[in-house]
Amino acid sequence: MNTHPLSPLSNSVVLAPLSGISSLPFRIINRQFGCRYAFLEMVHARSLSYGSKKTQELMRTDQNDRPLGIQLLGNEPYFLEKAVEQLDNHNYDVLDFNAACPRRKITRKGEGASLLQTPKKLRDLLKIIIKHTRLPVTAKIRLGWNDTASAYDIARCVQDAGAAAVFIHGRTKTQGYSGSVDYGMMRNIKKILSIPVIASGNIFNAELAKRMFEQTGCDGITVARGALGNPWIFRDIYEFLKKGTMPPPPGVDEIADTIKKHFNLCIAYFGEKRGVPRFRKFYVWYTRGIQKIKHLRRGIMHIRTKEAMVEAIEEFRKQGERG
Repeated sequence: MNTHPLSPLSNSVVLAPLSGISSLPFRIINRQFGCRYAFLEMVHARSLSYGSKKTQELMRTDQNDRPLGIQLLGNEPYFLEKAVEQLDNHNYDVLDFNAACPRRKITRKGEGASLLQTPKKLRDLLKIIIKHTRLPVTAKIRLGWNDTASAYDIARCVQDAGAAAVFIHGRTKTQGYSGSVDYGMMRNIKKILSIPVIASGNIFNAELAKRMFEQTGCDGITVARGALGNPWIFRDIYEFLKKGTMPPPPGVDEIADTIKKHFNLCIAYFGEKRGVPRFRKFYVWYTRGIQKIKHLRRGIMHIRTKEAMVEAIEEFRKQGERG
């Protein structure tokens, strides 16, 4: 079995892959606030096999973007084999296989969370991936499709395939991203496995991160939506786990400086024409909870130039107030 690269990291907090979000600028800005391990956006095996230019762009990285994982989606042995062979030309630290994405456009093709319905097929696909790559292989799963009746079987199939670790989202496919996270089931799965368990679900602040560690006994956690407009979450989690205290929240000036830094990274990476539209949603996320700037948030979706975005950032700095 391949050696798992996450296990040496005590209380590891991983930045999860987020479709349309986890580009290099997003990963870099989160690393600057304490993120130690990150993933690229999810990549489809077919697209990688065909050498898609869009996929190659998703896979761009640099020397400061380490350690770094890549997550693969698919269900066809031929294309999974071809895709993992392509990855030998890249310097990633871990390869994760997605059997958790609940989106209909994914599951209707028998991919992502659809594989939770056929644990043995998931096991066989993982074996193919592990056979054809030098990278440590992990799997991202959920607790089941409609319920948790098959949760143990799914987790055991991942381990039996030879995976180095398992990432578990504490909900079923049917729940999507709503409803309660089942800490108890994740704890039970952790008890029956010998490989590391990295848990996720509703980690929006340091208190919820600590709760996940304490109630599941997991080896690490992943942060996804909790990092949107909040790269400080990594700093907060590590300090809270270590000291039991929280650093003060960032003030308006620090938020504005971070928005501008992130925006400049986006422009350098995507160019102005593509970078400005892509960054609008980040502006909205960064400015959540700040008073007296509703008009700026409403107007941001009409901004098309670098100069106008910089002006909106500076107006936020001048007008925004902490509640």
